[in-house]
Amino acid sequence: MDYRPLPADRTEQFQEYLHYAFSLEDGPQAEFDWEVADQPGEPRALFDGDRMVCVCRHYWFRTRLRGRRFEMPGLSAVASPPEHRRRGHVARLLAESLAEYRERGDVLTALWAFEDAFYERQGWATANKWIRHECDSDALAWARDDPRAGGEFRPVDADDHERLARVLRAADEGYELDIERTEKWWRKRIFDSWRGEPYAYGWESPDGDLRGYVVYRVEEGDDGKRLLVTELAAADHAARVNCLRFLANHDSQVERVVLRGPPDTDLLDLSPDPAAIDTEVETGPMVRFVDVPTAVEALEYPDAPDGKFTLAVSDPLADWNDATFQVAVEDGRATCEQVADAGAVDTDATTGVGALSQLYVGYHSVADAERLAGLEVRTPAAREALSAMFPEREVFLREGF
Repeated sequence: MDYRPLPADRTEQFQEYLHYAFSLEDGPQAEFDWEVADQPGEPRALFDGDRMVCVCRHYWFRTRLRGRRFEMPGLSAVASPPEHRRRGHVARLLAESLAEYRERGDVLTALWAFEDAFYERQGWATANKWIRHECDSDALAWARDDPRAGGEFRPVDADDHERLARVLRAADEGYELDIERTEKWWRKRIFDSWRGEPYAYGWESPDGDLRGYVVYRVEEGDDGKRLLVTELAAADHAARVNCLRFLANHDSQVERVVLRGPPDTDLLDLSPDPAAIDTEVETGPMVRFVDVPTAVEALEYPDAPDGKFTLAVSDPLADWNDATFQVAVEDGRATCEQVADAGAVDTDATTGVGALSQLYVGYHSVADAERLAGLEVRTPAAREALSAMFPEREVFLREGF
């Protein structure tokens, strides 16, 4: 098997693989209205001789975690045609991708799964949850009478990306794994996605400052027209209320409004009739370690006590992670080294790479990882160290890719 960048003469085949994987219901396409090279990221392919058996795309994101900024590759567009499936090709593609990330020095990678169970078996685990609200459009009418209602709504587009980015940074300030969007990402993925060009409006406060925005589209459903919010970002509470007021003002055009966002239930608390809002919790993107020692050594641990513990990690794809490590913390910094003779060492903690990744980003506390994700901690000292190193955080990786 040969893993390499997509050759220039295979771009149409790449498009066909993605179309079959993600738009099968549309039938075969004679041509495509998008170019591979125009999209963010870099495509890769796995070859068996001259046969291209599966493909993917890598996005080179920059993210924030526990006070550090670093690159976090996003893995996307994983596709294999039916004639090459059930032969382990996708797992090989994932393993080769991890090896490429490791060579780059990356510590963490993320993806959106077509099937969570498949990627869990490969070592990925949920990074954060989403809340999905759906309601009749008039269920948001209360926002018109809110004392914070005011300001102006104005159309926005990709040329406003710098102003919109400031709003987004303020909206995501309290969350781990926010992504630094590039201008190309704003243009190609927010304002010109594969679903077509959306509507977008910004809200300016009475002093003329852009403080919130809504990106949305309208589709026909069985129960009438639905306004689907693909992104709502608000720099503060007043901006959020006014963005909701903007949606309420569509009650003469659409029957239903659908919003997806961070895992909070503020909308239910704000609404005078929370029963009128159907709310669901959904799993979001998944993360996993690229390289355990590099990841552990990348952060600072100011609250962790000095000491050592051993950690056995199981990893189904990356053999360099499937090992026992000694973690030593001193003066807020950590070293993580593989134990040469693991059989001769009493292990203080054991974990799968997915559970450890969740602990690292803050999705689980140590107690929750023990209860829900298979982490096993055998000594009080190891539990104290892990809890101090990786306290729980609010995580929200909002990018769709």
